[in-house]
Amino acid sequence: MSARDLARLVALLALTAGAAWAAIAFGSRDGAVIFDPSWPLTFRDPSGSTLLTAGLLQLRIPRVLAGLVVGAGLATAGLVLQGITRNPLADPYLLGVSGGAGLAVVSLQAIVPELVGLQWWAVPLVAFVGAALAMIVVLQMARGSGGRLSLFSLILAGVVINALCAALISFLLARFDPHHLRITSTWLYGGLGFTEVSHLAAVAVITAGTWIAVRAWAHRLNAFALVDAERLMVRAALLSSLLAALGVSLAGLLGYVGLIVPHAARLLVGSDFRRTLSLSALGGALLLVIADAAARLMLAPEELPVGVLTALVGCPVLLWQLRRQLREGSS
Repeated sequence: MSARDLARLVALLALTAGAAWAAIAFGSRDGAVIFDPSWPLTFRDPSGSTLLTAGLLQLRIPRVLAGLVVGAGLATAGLVLQGITRNPLADPYLLGVSGGAGLAVVSLQAIVPELVGLQWWAVPLVAFVGAALAMIVVLQMARGSGGRLSLFSLILAGVVINALCAALISFLLARFDPHHLRITSTWLYGGLGFTEVSHLAAVAVITAGTWIAVRAWAHRLNAFALVDAERLMVRAALLSSLLAALGVSLAGLLGYVGLIVPHAARLLVGSDFRRTLSLSALGGALLLVIADAAARLMLAPEELPVGVLTALVGCPVLLWQLRRQLREGSS
């Protein structure tokens, strides 16, 4: 790693840490936004507000930590998907991977709601199965003659899988007991407000382990055309599906994080996976922490789904990339 890359990484790490600290400091009370820069001292003062301490420990801090974990995972998943498909528009949300994970989680909560509360591994495992199946179907549908993946067939396959998953989710929401699916209905729009500490800890550990595995394969991903491409594609697609599924299990259907951040990372340091993986993970964490804080405070005391804000940022990026690809294809 060059000195310039290290400086970028340290600067982004400091910016992400600062954004996380500020997101915890910002809150709302009686519809007004408040800012408490001295919140770390709350834990040292025994005469401090017990209610404030509980709010920090149970709401704000887990929420910010969830944003860091989910953002890093989704950005890494998007980077890997764009690499193995050679498609700059690849994203877990756009390719239907997040939709498959969401459908699996809603099905689990609708059919076996008791398992969700009793076993921490149930939601991530089921989400991964749904994401992996959706990924496999999309890749198979998008293969053209010679087994190559084309830009439009990949996008079209993702649109089809997303539409199918959305229709089935709507059916489940209408068919089963709304009491069991009340949180699911909010969760589907993308949000970090229902984070359980045990679930967050498990997802954080698995996400970190998966990122390390991807980093260990960075040199092979760089030489994708020169190695056993089919086997590497399957492995990388499964790891990307796992990262997306972990994000969905914790925060619902958050789109475009895996589209926006990898592009920014490549603009900074190029396409080398060894250089972009760390920047993408930190960039995704930073983006989601800021977006979640904005969603929480913009209409206080009401709260926007954070997925709305990521979509508002991501859609223009998607249109710009699509137009760029069309121009390159016609030239």
